[in-house]
Amino acid sequence: MSKPKILIVDDEADVRETIEFCLAAAGYEVQTAANGLEGLGMVRAQPPDLAILDVMMPGENGYRVAKMIREDEAAAGSSSRMPIILLTARDLSGDPEREQMFMDFSQADRMMYKPFDIDNLLSEVGELLH
Repeated sequence: MSKPKILIVDDEADVRETIEFCLAAAGYEVQTAANGLEGLGMVRAQPPDLAILDVMMPGENGYRVAKMIREDEAAAGSSSRMPIILLTARDLSGDPEREQMFMDFSQADRMMYKPFDIDNLLSEVGELLH
């Protein structure tokens, strides 16, 4: 059985590398991209099993990239959805209506706030893949 493939898209190299190291150590195949358009191109070329998208990136932000992924899935008539986790330094947990608005727009599966606990991220990844 092949390892689940995860794409990490974050413009901060240290965050990208930390997540990559931890996911690889947990047995996942990991690919990375440094910006939203690069990540979207990778999804379109060969969709991963799950994507982790930083929200605040130059060019296309994580909300827009997640929305474009969902639009591509709908246009292809796909019956399955790739799980998407958004990472953001802008904590919206104190404003649940605004948080829900962004989740509805992006159609992402989860949102996590930086700094995040890597064990929580690994737990979310495992839950979304199974």
